Amino acid sequence: MICATAAVGIAGCSDDGSSDQPFKGQSADQVAAKAVTATRDSASLRMAGKVSADGQPLTVDVHVDDQKNCKGRMSMEQGTADVIHAGRTTYIRGDKDFWANAAKGSGDGQKQAQALSGRWVKVPVGDARTTGLCDKQGFLADMDSDKSERKGMTKGDVTTVDGRKALPLKKKKGGETITMYVATEGKPYILKLDQSGGENPGTMVFSDYEKPVKAEAPPAGQVIDGTKGGRTAG
Repeated sequence: MICATAAVGIAGCSDDGSSDQPFKGQSADQVAAKAVTATRDSASLRMAGKVSADGQPLTVDVHVDDQKNCKGRMSMEQGTADVIHAGRTTYIRGDKDFWANAAKGSGDGQKQAQALSGRWVKVPVGDARTTGLCDKQGFLADMDSDKSERKGMTKGDVTTVDGRKALPLKKKKGGETITMYVATEGKPYILKLDQSGGENPGTMVFSDYEKPVKAEAPPAGQVIDGTKGGRTAG
């Protein structure tokens, strides 16, 4: 699911020749490559924003590390859910609309939605609702998979993202405009990715780099084990 967020931004390259820019003497290509590497090598980060998933708007806010531990929330037209991935296990606490949509096509979908609403549910490995959501490394690998996309980007004027100075790298391709904002102080982390126009518009803001992810399994007595027919865990 979160693979849809990979459409939000791709690294880019060419230099605009300005001498008073940060990263002096480095092309936009080189800056973007360093930003992707720094972001990929970070132990943890927070991703928050709105993207498009299968043509539908999706809002995510997750704090994730390179061990796939994560904690956050996702919202869509069909409900909202909190998500925790601790160790090798994923837990979802969705509202009634979320579970009703998940059970669509099931004869007792409404009954299931009512029973699960507001409860933590342990979901099977590979569950389609959370696949990739907590995979920081996979997301960044997808974002950087096609290096041919790093052509024709230019440097913009320094701006700020959540109070941090950032250098925008911009590329126009057809009806799309893709912009990557790179931190100019400290490590060159990606601070924001924005895509306007095109089929998958969206924005993702990156923050809380290197902060520990406080992802702990809910108390066993509050968990319904969806991998074992819905029995209460513990």
